[in-house]
Amino acid sequence: MKRLGISILLIAMATSGYAQTATKTFYINDEKKRDVVTFISKAPLETIVGMTGHIVGFVETDPADIMNTRARFEVDLATLKTGIDMRDGHMRGQYLETDKYPKAIFELTKVAKASQPTLENQKPVELTVEGDFSVHGVTRTITIPLTIVYYQESEQTKVKLPGDVIRIEGTWDILLSDYKISRPQFVILKLDDKQKIDIDVFGSTGSPAVTFAESKQSP
Repeated sequence: MKRLGISILLIAMATSGYAQTATKTFYINDEKKRDVVTFISKAPLETIVGMTGHIVGFVETDPADIMNTRARFEVDLATLKTGIDMRDGHMRGQYLETDKYPKAIFELTKVAKASQPTLENQKPVELTVEGDFSVHGVTRTITIPLTIVYYQESEQTKVKLPGDVIRIEGTWDILLSDYKISRPQFVILKLDDKQKIDIDVFGSTGSPAVTFAESKQSP
């Protein structure tokens, strides 16, 4: 009986250890800056597209229960480029004020809805997530749609990133007025209040870990 009791205890400990290691952390930290974050602004005579690959973050999730997920992303707004250097300077200095508010930050607080409860190899999952989006010194709670595809490590994925990989795609709108961001009012550059944000990023369990400095974005 004593041996049976010890065996049951060892099995319980092993099972507990397995459960604890089921969670995976995927780091968004591509040194080659191949991830893409896009801000799209409409003006009467053109569409202005600002892009950057300077995004870092993490997604911590259990592939067997993706409702239990934590995530955070930070975008370096001072690296946004629209293709015209003078316009970039005005955008950063006069409107985004990147000297005072250098980052756009999204911190996930809840997975509200998922097309399925688990991550399966190479099968897209549609998520609706809630979180705090901070830009220009203002934080607001928003709801956004995301698509996640999980790839178990293979010879093909190693070409992109080490370890298991996830791809995250999403598109949502914000209002500049919600974040107290002024916008150009010249006839040719009079921007719409609504701005579209698009992300297409990859995280991996083998990428360098990401640590976040204390935010210095208060007015």
